[in-house]
Amino acid sequence: MIVTCRNILNLPGLEKMKVVAGKGGLDRGITWAHVIEVPDVGDFVKGGELLFITGIAIGNNSEVLLKFIKDIISRNLSGLVINIGPYIKETPKGVIDFANTAGFPIFELPFEVKLIDVTQIICRAIFARNAHKESVNNFMREVIFEDINIDEEMLDRAVLYGYKREKKYCSLIVDIDNFSSYIKKKNIDDEEIISNIKNRVQDIVEYVLDENNKKYFYAVQSDAFYFMVCSNVENIDRIAESIRNEISKRMGDITVSIGIGDECSDLKDFKCVILEAIKALKLSKIFGKKNCVIKYKGLGIFRLFFDIETNAEMKKLFDENLLKLKIYDEKNSSVLVKTLIAYLKENRNLGKTAEKLYIHRNTIKYRINRIEEILNCDLKDDETVFNIMLCIKIGVFLRLI
Repeated sequence: MIVTCRNILNLPGLEKMKVVAGKGGLDRGITWAHVIEVPDVGDFVKGGELLFITGIAIGNNSEVLLKFIKDIISRNLSGLVINIGPYIKETPKGVIDFANTAGFPIFELPFEVKLIDVTQIICRAIFARNAHKESVNNFMREVIFEDINIDEEMLDRAVLYGYKREKKYCSLIVDIDNFSSYIKKKNIDDEEIISNIKNRVQDIVEYVLDENNKKYFYAVQSDAFYFMVCSNVENIDRIAESIRNEISKRMGDITVSIGIGDECSDLKDFKCVILEAIKALKLSKIFGKKNCVIKYKGLGIFRLFFDIETNAEMKKLFDENLLKLKIYDEKNSSVLVKTLIAYLKENRNLGKTAEKLYIHRNTIKYRINRIEEILNCDLKDDETVFNIMLCIKIGVFLRLI
């Protein structure tokens, strides 16, 4: 479970800390706890921190405090703890109202409580959680990425991490859309900031899973998070949509695509169903989709293409059936391939195809006749249509059309 502004209130030793504002943001994850007294925190934070202040540099000036809070919110910090005492006697109402609107948690702590003790308690909890995360991550990387034998020793290790042989586990991969382009566009080259962004995405995924009372294993590789969730496929659909929506809501212009594989119980099958989710995500990229949820079971005939050892035979089949039409379009700046795809999608109905493409029915009729001439085929023949539809899917899969 991630360390959040909500669950730190349950840590032993923090009984005197209370929330005074921003309860809507209590599920923000905390990366670390800092005591900072300077008004400008820019050089000291990376995002995700919980800040502690006594107010010695701010005093009882509500306008300065409000400006300070606006600044740390803009830097994606998780919350603020005010040491109530000689410098700040109470949290001003204007500050409370602003934090409530922004969903930014503000806590109060009596001045007699030593900040060093409180920050140590929180940082120990974060450190313990991170150590557990790293251990689980390393184990799962072995299971799903390494060519190893799943023996009794591996099963015993899995059980220690919470694996139950009688339960169903479903694969779910969360991939940050165009992340390399995003950090380049934002001119982000600090590895720690990049890591913090990824950690925030992972924290949101884990938050949604925790909220749904789901146990899970996970591994991280590049810009993707690989989860084996204790759930069946039917429930995982809803959870995946919740993850996608929550990330869009909390992370602004960062979106994710989610691939879902099948379910399994045996640890040795984890790699297989993870591969299914990878294939689903790969197809979403071929289709040019992002901010989406795609299931392996919904890939249809595309599932067969992944298991063909080489693309040569598929390319040959495409060339035999559709290459002439593709070349004709390229030479004449025409759209006969697009017309053919729409015509077949509309079950060879001229009227519906015309509506779909916003052109006259007679124009569609002329184009279909021209297509039949170029391909030397009869589009009224079901077997011919089956072959062409298969080749269209091959063309999409191989990015030929």
